[in-house]
Amino acid sequence: MRKLSEARLLSLIADRQPIHCQVRGSDLEVRISEYTPLVCTSLRAGTHLPDEQVDRLAIDEPTRLELEHRQVDRLADLLPITLVARESRLGCSLHSQPANCLRQRLEGVALWRLPPTKAMRSRALRLHRQFYTVLDALLSVLEEGFGHCLLVDLNRFQAKPPPVFQLLSHTPDQGDIIDRTRETLEGVELPHLESQCETGKAPDSGNQLHRHIKQHHRATRMLTLNVAPVFTDPNQALYPIMTDALCHGLHDSLYEGAAALATDAGPRPVSGLDLMPRQLPQEVLKVDHALKKLARGLETLLYINPTNLAREERRFMRKPGQYQPQFHYRQLKIDPYLHRERLYRLSVDEIRDPSLRQLYRDVIDTLAERIDLLVSIGTDRFLYNSLRYYGEPTAEDLANARFLLHAAERSSEQGVEMFNAQEMKPFFEKLAQDWGLDCKVELSDRILAQAMVSSGRKTLMVKRDTRATQSEMHALAHHELGVHMVTSLNAAAQPLKVFSLGMPGNTHAQEGLAILSEYLCGHLTLKRLKTLALRVVAVDQMLRHGDFCRTWRLLVEDHGCSHTEAFKITARVHRGGGFTKDHLYLSGFRQALRLWREGDISALYIGKTGFNYLSLLQDLLARGLIEPPRFLPESFKKPITSHPEMAYLVECIR
Repeated sequence: MRKLSEARLLSLIADRQPIHCQVRGSDLEVRISEYTPLVCTSLRAGTHLPDEQVDRLAIDEPTRLELEHRQVDRLADLLPITLVARESRLGCSLHSQPANCLRQRLEGVALWRLPPTKAMRSRALRLHRQFYTVLDALLSVLEEGFGHCLLVDLNRFQAKPPPVFQLLSHTPDQGDIIDRTRETLEGVELPHLESQCETGKAPDSGNQLHRHIKQHHRATRMLTLNVAPVFTDPNQALYPIMTDALCHGLHDSLYEGAAALATDAGPRPVSGLDLMPRQLPQEVLKVDHALKKLARGLETLLYINPTNLAREERRFMRKPGQYQPQFHYRQLKIDPYLHRERLYRLSVDEIRDPSLRQLYRDVIDTLAERIDLLVSIGTDRFLYNSLRYYGEPTAEDLANARFLLHAAERSSEQGVEMFNAQEMKPFFEKLAQDWGLDCKVELSDRILAQAMVSSGRKTLMVKRDTRATQSEMHALAHHELGVHMVTSLNAAAQPLKVFSLGMPGNTHAQEGLAILSEYLCGHLTLKRLKTLALRVVAVDQMLRHGDFCRTWRLLVEDHGCSHTEAFKITARVHRGGGFTKDHLYLSGFRQALRLWREGDISALYIGKTGFNYLSLLQDLLARGLIEPPRFLPESFKKPITSHPEMAYLVECIR
């Protein structure tokens, strides 16, 4: 952290420049990442005392620990503007009047074994004056720019939970601010603890900070926020997970309090999002750029698809249900241990926007799990890692699958004309052109699916021996081009490349949205739903028995699959050593359909997103930090009513 003179600091504040510094000649730390009408002070957390003052103390270390609110300043790490006194309140009490800022007693405790010297008093007065000079300059700039400001004085109090928070007002006109802040604080999710907030009125006397604000800054309102010491152990060491949860909670809650003040002061309602930064911080872009480099070479399907698939299928078909295929896989081109280490070295904790910080933490954890998955392909460990990454079918998933498999065949889907891959290619090319998608279409022998999108190459690959009806072709186009290609192109246009890499749960969301697109375009067939159901059953069978031939026979003998179709489904779920991804299609469709019926889900199409991040994505869009989706599925824009039979079947998926 750099040190600046008081004059230089005041000049930067006047110019509204971002700052993180210590004021030269004192222990006042100033951090301004964004000029917004929310300031947090932490004036009792400091621990520094000159040696000559320590020698004069009359108190023991446990008493000093009680008087100094150590570590409470860490709870303000994510707030936009913080003023933290690193000097111990024993040497300079910034809550006291200047003449009494070097206290003889604090909270009824005599502090000094020897009387304070003239030099000690002079030093305390200088630190006191310096803090209020900086505070005045900062509040003046904020009041001039916004017409109002909320100052929150953050302290620790000794009450045991409940409550965790104590929120105190200093004037009678703060009802809306208190209510909105308390409501958000009580919604904070804390590990093993219920978040409760007590409100009240601050004592009238003895608080120089409030007295000063009242006299010199009429457009600023002040709250005192006391936090129970649930984030430290008895020796004042931090509990990292609790501290992180409190940091996130204070960020959101105090922004809401500032928004309540802005609403009271202005002509229109203001939300906390309206006050948050409107530009991506450099530390986010730095992590995003580094993460993009590290994610290269981690394409799951590239490594999970067997290199000898066609040969093993021919061998299997010579003795159907008797030969156990021996799949071979590509060599991994990365050092997994070094790669994982580099992932966790990324400076994510420098990101001070809590939502983005948590997003990148989640993505890094997911990429580390993907590395474990790739390293274990073809080994006994692969199934365990697949379960970690993709999960397994629930009882509800299996019930939905069995329901669909018992549905009577639809005559309208029988005996219709089939098209081969060579005929399908120009159809896909024409649709891509009509939809404005800049991409290629190629035939391939190296994929298991009928078609798949290669995001990096912006290419739709169609399996060379695939065949489909006209309705299936339309569904495939809306699935692959309408969702997978659309989200790939949208992600490429984003300032953050994390949306190309894939957020946690992106497979579930991508496949769910893609099946939803098939349904909304009016070309989702019962045959397609039964295929998705068979995949769920096949994953369950693989998990129960781990036998390729047994899974294949189940699909053929119990569910009437052709030998070829049964092989494709079985190979999909047994590749790598047990690949559980395929159960996600049906449950993903169920969740995508529910969200689509509940409200706007267009934010999910900005890239490879996850259902659980819809609210975050909408917030980022509202703040202008990411670009709205350039493309949306045609079926999403112009949904077609499905045949009553299909609508009924879909409605029954629970």
